[in-house]
Amino acid sequence: DILIDGNLKPWLIEVNSSPSLSATTEADRIMKTSLLNDVFRIVVPPDWMDDPKHGANTCTAKEVGFFKVLIDESSNEQERGSKS
Repeated sequence: DILIDGNLKPWLIEVNSSPSLSATTEADRIMKTSLLNDVFRIVVPPDWMDDPKHGANTCTAKEVGFFKVLIDESSNEQERGSKS
């Protein structure tokens, strides 16, 4: 669920553990199909089969479809490691 503020910025409020994927309208079907395609492109990136670390998320893209990285914890860990 999201909240849209006065500047039209979306804020994530909660993520449903069992979201409905059934479509009630054509627009709903298009939106949910697009959402699922983007999720799969993040979770199983094109180079996934080439990487020996199967099961690890190897997606390094900062944007996939309508998803955009807001916080990259892996880059924070790398920065902390280089400062020690």
